[in-house]
Amino acid sequence: MEINQRVPQGRVLGPLLFLLYINDIPVNIHDANLVMFADDINVLISDSDERLLQTKIDSVVAELKTWFNSNDFVINAGRTGVILCHNRQTHVLVKPLVTFNNMNVDYTAEIKFLGIQITDTLKWHSHVQLLAGKLCKVAFMIKSLKEVLNPNLIQNIYFKKFHSLLWFGILFWGGAGGELTTRILRIQKLVIRSIVGVGSSLTDSYLKN
Repeated sequence: MEINQRVPQGRVLGPLLFLLYINDIPVNIHDANLVMFADDINVLISDSDERLLQTKIDSVVAELKTWFNSNDFVINAGRTGVILCHNRQTHVLVKPLVTFNNMNVDYTAEIKFLGIQITDTLKWHSHVQLLAGKLCKVAFMIKSLKEVLNPNLIQNIYFKKFHSLLWFGILFWGGAGGELTTRILRIQKLVIRSIVGVGSSLTDSYLKN
């Protein structure tokens, strides 16, 4: 069967051909910076003047629509969000109108970007809270398996499940300081103490929170 504009699902070349197909988007979009990863496209637009910002947004949206239409792509506006980054002390926020395919795109105060939780104030509280919850679950799993698995397997689980989560994106959120990073450090200390059998004060209630 002849296939004109698709790649059969499951083919090894699929991801590569898709990337080749969309790699010219940045060339066709002006007044914006694009951050692309696989099929995830993020458009960054900035300006100190509100009217110029709205003009840039309208222009970029029009260019995106032109590119998508000419390349037979369909954008799901319902799964598209806008985040307005601002200073926490800003009292009055002017949110430019973002319209795509005759639908207003909703603003959100928080968005997940390549595994990193980003808020409109560019603070790391939300990301660290989610990270702490994930680390607690892994720590509880390690504590539960410690009695039935040998030390080498427990160590492997720590590095594959706990340590990988801990280090992902640490370059960004690691400088948050205060109680946020202190909580993460406390969880790490507890799980290491559990692994080596020192000071087994690793309480279930703490690890399950």
